[in-house]
Amino acid sequence: MSFLEGLSYGVATMLLIGPVFFTLLRASLEHGTRGGLAVACGIIVSDVLVAVLCTTGLVLAMQRSIPQQWIALAAGLLLLALGVRYLVIRDLAMVNQAHRSGRTTLALFASGFLVNFVNPFVFAVWVAFVMRASAFGNTGGSTNFLAGVVMGIFATDIAKVLLAQRLRALLNPIALRRLYFMLGLVLIGFGLRMLVHAYGIWLGV
Repeated sequence: MSFLEGLSYGVATMLLIGPVFFTLLRASLEHGTRGGLAVACGIIVSDVLVAVLCTTGLVLAMQRSIPQQWIALAAGLLLLALGVRYLVIRDLAMVNQAHRSGRTTLALFASGFLVNFVNPFVFAVWVAFVMRASAFGNTGGSTNFLAGVVMGIFATDIAKVLLAQRLRALLNPIALRRLYFMLGLVLIGFGLRMLVHAYGIWLGV
């Protein structure tokens, strides 16, 4: 039962539309299924690492050694850079030629890992998951719950990759340009929100 509950929590994360979602979508559109899966794998490895950090208490040590405002600042700048890149992209032909781009599978994996790992809100969500897992008391139940969460997140990421592939066949260059412009604005919005969050921490508000 704990695994199924964790699975449902993981699947429910598909409702959390954040920068990771848009990074996964663009990778799938530009690099095909291979690129989307590489980013998805980076995301899930990042989630597993965050889960381990939260369950072992290392996240508290990280917060003491690396002030939260610096993490939020780094995340904000990364998202701003991604958003600006989406706004200025011109070569939309790459979307119809999934393997045209020179980005390697490792680079795509790293992009998924980094966008997810530097997001403080990911840590907040996993802290909540770990707190829920602790309610099961025994180690087996809590481990099964967290394993279910990871499986649910990975399953929804795979579904997003497949959905993006179906979407890619329906988009013409004009629609793609509008989509990328929208993605850029959304990511810039997330980046600005993160910078405001960092500024608020510095001010102590």
